[in-house]
Amino acid sequence: MANLLKNAQGRATIAGNAIYTVGAGKTLTIVGIRAANNDNTTDHTFHLDVNGFLITGIETPLPIGSALEASEGTKVVVEAGDVITAYSDADNVVDITLSFLEQT
Repeated sequence: MANLLKNAQGRATIAGNAIYTVGAGKTLTIVGIRAANNDNTTDHTFHLDVNGFLITGIETPLPIGSALEASEGTKVVVEAGDVITAYSDADNVVDITLSFLEQT
């Protein structure tokens, strides 16, 4: 069984943007979720889910120009076929970085 530390990046959208889809035969342990508000004019909110189930608080506030570690002390395990999706109150203003251990 191979264990690899990896990351994935994407931007949250109103309709939801798939940040990462777990490949066949793989299991991920999410060890970090970082969100950054790249809009310099207003605060925004965001949340992430796996197959429709929340993994961050719904409508987590993110002030202008700030960043937030949304997974402090929490590990989330996702399995083959699971989709991690990022949502925001506006398109393309919240950057998301996932850090995870991928096991095959």
